[in-house]
Formats: sequence, structure tokens, C-alpha cells
Amino acid sequence: MMKRMNCFNWMLLVIGAVMLTLFVGGMNARADSHTVDPAGAEATINIVDTKGNELRAPQKITYEDGLKNVNVTVPGYVPADTLREVDVLFNPDRTPMYKTMHFFVNDTTEKLDSRPTFVQPVSDDQFFTKEQLADNLQESITTLNDGLAKTMDQYKIGIEFYSDSEVSIPMLSQIGVPQTFTIIYDYQEATMPVEYVNDNNGSIVKRDTITGFLGQKSQYKPVLPAGYQLGSTAPINYDLASKQNATLVVHVVPIPPTPVTPSPAPSPAPQPNNNSWNPTTPKPADGKTGLPNYAEVKGDAVYAVKPIYMYSSPNFDKNDRIAKYPKRTRTNRPMFVVTGYAKSNSGALRYEVRDVNKQSKYYGKTGYITANKRYVLNVYYQTIPKNRKITVIAKKGVNAYRTASLTGKATHYKKGTRLHVKKLVKHNLTTRYQLTNGHYVTGNKQFVIQGNY
Repeated sequence: MMKRMNCFNWMLLVIGAVMLTLFVGGMNARADSHTVDPAGAEATINIVDTKGNELRAPQKITYEDGLKNVNVTVPGYVPADTLREVDVLFNPDRTPMYKTMHFFVNDTTEKLDSRPTFVQPVSDDQFFTKEQLADNLQESITTLNDGLAKTMDQYKIGIEFYSDSEVSIPMLSQIGVPQTFTIIYDYQEATMPVEYVNDNNGSIVKRDTITGFLGQKSQYKPVLPAGYQLGSTAPINYDLASKQNATLVVHVVPIPPTPVTPSPAPSPAPQPNNNSWNPTTPKPADGKTGLPNYAEVKGDAVYAVKPIYMYSSPNFDKNDRIAKYPKRTRTNRPMFVVTGYAKSNSGALRYEVRDVNKQSKYYGKTGYITANKRYVLNVYYQTIPKNRKITVIAKKGVNAYRTASLTGKATHYKKGTRLHVKKLVKHNLTTRYQLTNGHYVTGNKQFVIQGNY
């Protein structure tokens, strides 16, 4: 590892060392006829990975006396382990000697290799022949490598332009100046898990994973699960600051059903008796419209507390059974959304529902279930417990949020945590408990239970 670390540090130091000290003694006698003053010339520093991803924004520098060294490190990219290559492209209008220089790690020898490309001699007045340049370059590399162990601790990782850490314009004018530096690090993959959370009940309706490079910052483009829409129109930004990042939460809500307006009939359809009433528009559960006081309104979530069947008709004929739901523990009770009402021929109220249990083989099915409150209850609490305490019962715990719409995650409570309640807040057709610390948690009975549990 020390050998490779030496190579990586030398890779950065040699850019300036080779450019500004190589051949200086041999050039002084004939520099005047080829010197181009580099003062005011600009260069660009690019920092990328081996897949071309930009790790830092390109930086412009201007060659002038007093120019300091440039730091080219990137958070999470340790040069001794991840720096792969440094490429230097010279300005053809200001360079009498070089076209390019490439410094890269040789994985076989764990040493630094270099590939210089020289300006072709144009006359007998040229500084050196190509062979002379190659010999001098090899000699300079050997000298620098041998002395690295004594000097590496004196330098910070960066582009070293001159031995005293400042650019000397007279020195640069003898060999020309680079036009671009490209620092190349190894590609490092980073991931971020994504959870689509239903704001109405806190359930996870979809999972995804963002895969990119370490340090990548961008905007997540959600692909919504069927039947859901975003809970907010704000952009969803993410930052892959580490190789494995915290979960990104995408808040979604069910798409409200589109009301169906029945076509006008030429005359009222005959009704065999009052027990066949079957409304097609929402009606309040006030006891004055044919619905009992305990009936849930359209859009409410209900769950079964005892074994029930789903039927294709409100008369509950055995031959019309389409799904069976056995009795389950509280946190796993089958849940449905009320989409309408019907009555059996004997006058019993039925809920027209849709199965919303993601893990159920009947997920998405529609039909009729009993509305008897001994079998089916509202999923959401409608009251505050007498002792103003609730207990978390969900296996994975619950999140607390800063708003009643369950946005702005504040903290997470594990199963068994007892929470103190300030009040009950309605949000659309759901409820939330506002805690005494001002935060909000779901009022879903599958996640919390009233009292000290």
C-alpha cells in the first residue's frame, strides 16, 4: 500500500515538478528564441471518475505570479486508493516542448507510468531531439521517485505548480503552460433505498433503489405505483454522500375515485320493496338516509376483526363468495376501502369495497362485505384515550412527522414506545394524533393502540 501511496502522491507532485524543473538547466542557454510569456493564460482543472462522471465543477485558473497550489481532492475519494490517472494537455500556442503528459497507475507493478507526447522538431533551432527529451524525462522521474519518501509529508494533495508553492512566470515561460488538467479517480458506486409511503396510513406501497456514483446529486423522478399520486409537487432531490445512504421517502396518496354520474332514466325503475335500496352517490351516515349511525362514509378505510367473506352480490349467497378472510392479529387484519353501499333483500346493510391488502392474493378485488360493527370497524381512531396515552404496536415502529399530512419526518418510535397525546386531528378521511411535543403520528389502529399496552 505504501508503494501505491507514493505513486499517487508523486503523480500529483510530478505535474508541476516535470513541467517547471525538467530540462531547465539545458534550456537556459537557448530559451530566448522560444520563450512565450504565459502571464494571463488560463487553464481548466477537471475532476472526474473513470466513467466520466463529474466529481467537482471545472475550475479555471490564470497563470500569474503568486498563483497558489490547487487542491484536487474529493470527499470519499482517498488518493492513495482511488486516484487512477492525471492527464495534462498543453496549450499549443504557448508550448515549445510538449503536447500532452499522462501519468497513471500500473496495477501490475504498482508503480507510476508516464506517457509524454512531444512537440515535433521544426528546425535545427529546436531545444532537444525527441530521444534527448525521453532520456531526460526518465532520469527526472527516477530522481523524483527516489526522493519521494523524504518529501511527501511536506505536501498536501494538490497540483504543485512550483517548489515554493507559487507560480514563477519566468520559469513557466521556458517550457510553456498546460491548457487543461484532468484528474481521474476510480468509479465508486453509491446507492440509496427509496420507499413510497402512503400518507393516509403510513404503509409502504413500493420500494426502489437509486444507483449512481459517490457524490452524485440529482433529482429523483418517481414512477408511481398504480392507483397513487404524489402527496406534494415539490422536487425530490437526493445526495449520494456515502456509498450506502439513508432511505429516501416519497410521499403518495391514493387517487380519489372518479364519481360516476348515472344516465337519466326515462322513468324510475320499479322497486320490489324498500329493502332493495342501493345508493350510487355518497350519503352521510346520519340515520336519516337509510344508513345506520355507525356506517362509514365512502373513502373510509375499514378492517375485519372477525372472519368474513367477500361476495359478488349484497345478498351473500354461498355461491357468490369470491374471497375468504380469516381472523388475523390486529396489525395484520385485512383492510378495505369503502366505495359504496347496498342492502340485501332482507334489508341488511353491506359495504361495497376494494381489497387494499398488498400482500393478499385478493389485492384489488371489489365486492361486498358485511357492515356489521361486530365484524368490521373503522381503521382509524376517532377518539382520544382517557389517559391520553397510546402505544406503538407496529412491528417496524412508526415515524413521527412535523405536519398533520405526515410530511417532514421528525423521529422514529420503536414498537412498545408509549406516547403522550395532546389531541386528535382529522386529515381528509383519516386521523392523526398530535403528541405533546407537537409532532404527529398516524391514528391507524394497525400501528398504534390506545392506552398502556
